[in-house]
Amino acid sequence: MSSLLEQRYRTVLRLLPADYRQAWGDDMVASFMQAAYAAAPEDPEGVEISRPSFAEAASIAALALRLRLGGSGAAPRPFSWGEAVRRVALIGLLAQAAGALSGVILLTWALKQLPGAMPLPDATPAFGGNRWLALWSFTVLLWLPAYLSAVHGHHRAARLLAAVAFLPVLVGGVLTMTDAAQGGVTATRVAWLVLPAVPLLALAAFGPDAPRMRTRPWLIALPVGTVVLVAVGLAAQPWPGREQLVLALADWPGLWSAGVTAAAVACLSVGRRDRLPVWPLALALLVPPVLALRVITVLDYVRMGAYTHDTAVAVTIGVIQSVVLVTVGAVLAGTAAHRLRRLPAPTDTAHHHTAATTG
Repeated sequence: MSSLLEQRYRTVLRLLPADYRQAWGDDMVASFMQAAYAAAPEDPEGVEISRPSFAEAASIAALALRLRLGGSGAAPRPFSWGEAVRRVALIGLLAQAAGALSGVILLTWALKQLPGAMPLPDATPAFGGNRWLALWSFTVLLWLPAYLSAVHGHHRAARLLAAVAFLPVLVGGVLTMTDAAQGGVTATRVAWLVLPAVPLLALAAFGPDAPRMRTRPWLIALPVGTVVLVAVGLAAQPWPGREQLVLALADWPGLWSAGVTAAAVACLSVGRRDRLPVWPLALALLVPPVLALRVITVLDYVRMGAYTHDTAVAVTIGVIQSVVLVTVGAVLAGTAAHRLRRLPAPTDTAHHHTAATTG
């Protein structure tokens, strides 16, 4: 009969892919058990009822992540998953960086009252005269070095910079949600935290064996995306009495919806002959968080006050965007699943064994 500790090790090993667990599970359990008895030779009975250490569990979890999100040399299926998640990280960082740059440009445009900017009251100082508020507003630019670091292959720096860039978002969200006067925790506030957290979490797929990305397309995408967002921002300047309609046409969830839909159409039209399902899989992974934010903000529009003609148009546009996202997501998921099934299953995973057993 196996000991309680052995059963617990086998439970943790369920994080690993089945083929890898079948090939190496018994050896790994034996190694872990041997190490546990060696660490406490005077108390073998205590060892048998103990639990895997946090370091061991973290080591197994990290190995499971590396096996499922493969890099160079991995089998086609885990490699496709790894590449898809890495693209999710880059797309998310690109959106944050382009959004930050365009926001600063539009803010400068408005403060300088350049052509096309909505007129500001003469007596209104920038940021209400609060320099800390001004400094806080510019923290969004922290996403720019995070994106450039990821594009140029500096993955560790990218993870650190992205975490720093996410910190003001997190602090602002937590302060708002803990303020009972502002309504506390709501689905909308949680969703606004989740979307920028997606690329931060996806950066974990950039392991030591992650292949180097082609930098030029991603570098070109940044100014192109910034120009598009600035053009949309200038075209969607709010005017009295129609703020909600403009908000629905050019709000952040709507821009994300349009971007994912356009990318999906291009991917499904141009990439039909691609053997690997990287892009359909990456875009399919982006659909759920974008759809969730779109649906939640549409519900907010309904609750924002009197149901006017603009409200009806805004809600209608949001519902259309949601339906399109669901349709696009289903097609992308189907395409990715079909291509994944055509790929050979992983067979040789021996080179990963040592990493887990040594922690």
